[in-house]
Amino acid sequence: MVRLKSLSFLILLLSISFCANADLAQEGYIPWHWQASACANCALQIVPIVASDYNHDVYVFLNSLTSHKTELLELYKINGQDYNLLAWMAVGILGQESQFFRSERYKIKESVPLLITLAKKIKAFSEGDKNISANSRGPTQIKVVPKSIAEFYNIKASDLSDPEKSAIATMGFLIESLKELRTRIRVHNLDYISESNIVDYLPYIYFGASGRLTVRTATPETNIYVKEMKRNMSYFKVYEKSE
Repeated sequence: MVRLKSLSFLILLLSISFCANADLAQEGYIPWHWQASACANCALQIVPIVASDYNHDVYVFLNSLTSHKTELLELYKINGQDYNLLAWMAVGILGQESQFFRSERYKIKESVPLLITLAKKIKAFSEGDKNISANSRGPTQIKVVPKSIAEFYNIKASDLSDPEKSAIATMGFLIESLKELRTRIRVHNLDYISESNIVDYLPYIYFGASGRLTVRTATPETNIYVKEMKRNMSYFKVYEKSE
């Protein structure tokens, strides 16, 4: 998997802009909406409403979400419609966690990961805490690369600054998070969570607050993370095409 160079990026940007603004219908793509389609493995396109708002890395991230769809469906044996929703959420999380690769905080964290680890160790030592959590890495701030992703793609936490590898790992994490959420819904009878509002509650698994779901204290309507993720999702449109 090689990162796209400047010329490739220009071609990709023009291609996405063309599809988004002109002939998606002629290409066979139709707008996708959650719970409005049953296509098991449709081709996927996620395009920004304003193409010029995003840099090279964002387009590599988007392209990776779409180009690895079939492969990830096979790896995880999941429904294609679930994949589409999770890919759209991944874009929203990208905006929330790193401001689409633009956040200075994100850039600093990625440039000095060893210093972040050292700071954690000093803080833990001063508080008498022996448990030191792993650093969140990459533009979607993943702590641990899912085992299936690590083994199949040979992706490590140190690779997550790469937008393609980050997109793949984010999808793996979200797929596993969705499985966990649906298990919690069934086991704990969380009848307030349904397929229609699952996008509001899945982030609680992602950012490590799953306990709030079980004790029913999750409030996505006021949660800043959820609100910002959904706002960032709204900057992009999702299309699918039957193959």
